Amino acid sequence: MKPSLDNGKQKTPSPARAEPSYKSFAYQKFWHNSCGNIVIMFALALPMLLGVAGTAMDFAVFSMKQTILQTAADAAALAGSKQLSLASSTASNVESTALTFLTEELRNKSESATGKVTVDRKAGSVTVHVVEEWTPFFAQFIGADITPVKASATATLAGETKLCMLALETHSSRAINMQEDAHIEANGCAVYSNSAGQNSIVINDAATIAASMICSVGGVKNKSGSTNKAILTDCPVLDDPVANHPIPAIGACNFYNTKISSGNTTLQPGVYCGGIEISKTAIVAFAPGTYFLKNGQFKVSDTASVSGKNVAFFLSGIGSTLAFVGDATINLSGAEEGVLAGFLFFNDPFSLLPRTHIISATHANNLTGTIYLPNANLKVDPSSNVGANSAYTVIIVNKISVEMGPHLILNTNYGATKVPVPMGIVSSTSVVLSN
Repeated sequence: MKPSLDNGKQKTPSPARAEPSYKSFAYQKFWHNSCGNIVIMFALALPMLLGVAGTAMDFAVFSMKQTILQTAADAAALAGSKQLSLASSTASNVESTALTFLTEELRNKSESATGKVTVDRKAGSVTVHVVEEWTPFFAQFIGADITPVKASATATLAGETKLCMLALETHSSRAINMQEDAHIEANGCAVYSNSAGQNSIVINDAATIAASMICSVGGVKNKSGSTNKAILTDCPVLDDPVANHPIPAIGACNFYNTKISSGNTTLQPGVYCGGIEISKTAIVAFAPGTYFLKNGQFKVSDTASVSGKNVAFFLSGIGSTLAFVGDATINLSGAEEGVLAGFLFFNDPFSLLPRTHIISATHANNLTGTIYLPNANLKVDPSSNVGANSAYTVIIVNKISVEMGPHLILNTNYGATKVPVPMGIVSSTSVVLSN
C-alpha cells in the first residue's frame, strides 16, 4: 500500500464554483448595450444641442446690443431736443449735438454702430436711428432675423414754459438779489439763476418773487422774504438762449456826444459816439431803427421823457451803459424786424469791462422786448412800477439786483405787440420719448 500523500490527514474537498446567474448576465448585457446607444444618441444630438445653445447665446448678445443702442438713441434724442428748444440753433446744430452725444454714449460699447438724426421743427421733434452690423455665430444658419441690430428714438417737445429772467453768473452769490421790499412779478413765466453759489438767490427784507417757476442752480437765502411757490434748487445750468444771435456790424460815427435838455426832438437811427444824454425837460422821440451807442451812456434823467416803437439800442465800447434815473419817463418798444428783432437793449457780449446798468426812473412803464446784458449787471431800484405797461419783457443779464421798493413786472402778452420773441425764450417744459 502506498503511503498517503497527506500523511494520513483527511483532504478537505474544494468548495463548489457558483454557476453564472442568467439575470445578472442579461442585465450587464443590457447595460452595455444601453450605454452604447446613449453615447450614439448623444453624439448624434450634440450638434443640435450646440446649435440651440449657440443660438440662445446669439439672441442674448442681440438683446444686449439692442439695449445698448436703444439707451444711446434715447439719450441722443433727448440731447438734440434740448438744443432744439433752448437755443436759436439750426437743424444742422441740433443734428450735430445729437450725433456727438450718440458717439459718446456708444464709446467703448459699440464702436461700429452708425447713427442718423432727423429734425422736424414743425413737430418739435428729434428722431435718432442707430444701426450696428454684426454676424451671429449660429443664428445665421437658421435664418434668424437678428442682424443688423437697430434702434430708434423720437423725443418730442411737450408743453411750454416762458422765460422772463435769467441770471447767467455761474459762481458767485446774489446772482438774483432782492432787498428792501422789492418785488418781481413774472406773469406766467420763469425766473432762473445759473449761479452755483450758496446764496445764488437772495430774498431779504420783505422782498417777494411771484413766477410760474423759480429755479436756482445753487442755494437760496431767504430772510423775511416770500415767494408764491417753493424755489427749486440744484437745477441744471440753463444755456443762454440767445448766445448765438448775430451781432450787427457797427459803422462809422454819425453823431457825437448827443445831449438834449429841452424841447421836442426826434432822433434818427445811426451810430452815436459818446452816447446819448437826455435831461431836464426834454421830450425825445426815437424814429424806428437801430441806435448804436459807442463809448458813451444812454442816459435819461430829471423829468425828461423818451418814446419810440420798433427801436433797438446796441451798446458797445467803454462806458456804454443804461442810466434811467430821476423822475424820467421811459416808453420804448423793441425792434420788430432786422438783425435785432425782438430786442430792446443789446449789450455787445464782447465788451469785456465789468459794467452796471441802472433803471431807477420813476416812470419806466414800457420796456417791451428783450433786455440782453450778458456780461453786465443790472440794478433796478425806483420805488414804483417798472415795465407794467409792457406787452412782454425778458431780462437776461449777468447779475440783477432789485431793491428799495420797486415792483418789476415781467409780462408775457406776446400777441399784444409786433415785437417778436427771440427763439429760445419760449421753450419746452418737458421732453417726451415716443420710440
